[in-house]
Amino acid sequence: KRIGFAALVAAAVSLALAGAAHPASGQGSTYASRTELSILGGAQSLNQNDTALPDGFVNFPVVGALAYRLTDKLALEGEFSWIIPAEQSVEVSPGVSQDLRSPDILTYQANVRAGWPVAAWTPYGTAGLGAVTFLSNTDPNAMPALTESQTVFGVNFGAGALYPLSSGWGLRA
Repeated sequence: KRIGFAALVAAAVSLALAGAAHPASGQGSTYASRTELSILGGAQSLNQNDTALPDGFVNFPVVGALAYRLTDKLALEGEFSWIIPAEQSVEVSPGVSQDLRSPDILTYQANVRAGWPVAAWTPYGTAGLGAVTFLSNTDPNAMPALTESQTVFGVNFGAGALYPLSSGWGLRA
C-alpha cells in the first residue's frame, strides 16, 4: 500500500520536458514552428481494479509524442508509450505475498489536443484512438504469464497543462 501511495504522489507531481512549447500564430508560421516533440515520463499505480491483475502494481511509463499544431488552440498528436513494470511484493491471497511484475506494455495512439492559453500557461484536453499491446512473458514472476503478445483497441482521453520555459522548451503535466 505504501508503494501505491508513493507512486500516486509521484504521478501527480511528475512533469516532463516538452519541445516547442509556444503556440504558433496562424500567419507566417512554418511547419517546424508548428511541430512539437515531447518526451514524458512518470509513475502509474494500479491501486484498485476488477481485472485479473492484483491490486498494487506500479509501472513507469516512458512516452514520446509528436504533434502538429493546426491552430494556436488545436493540435494533432501521435503518441508511443512503453510502460515498464516494477517487480514488487504483491499479496496474491490472504497472508501470502509473492514478488511479481505486470507485463511490459506498448501503447500507440493518435489524439486531438485542444489547448486554452491562459497568461503564462496552457491547460489542455485530449482524446484519441489507438491500441495497447501486452508483451509476452512466461517468467515465473510474470503476472499474468502470457505465452504470446496480446493487442487490444484503446481509447484515450485526459487533461493536462503546458508551461513554457523558453521559446523552445516547456514543462508538461
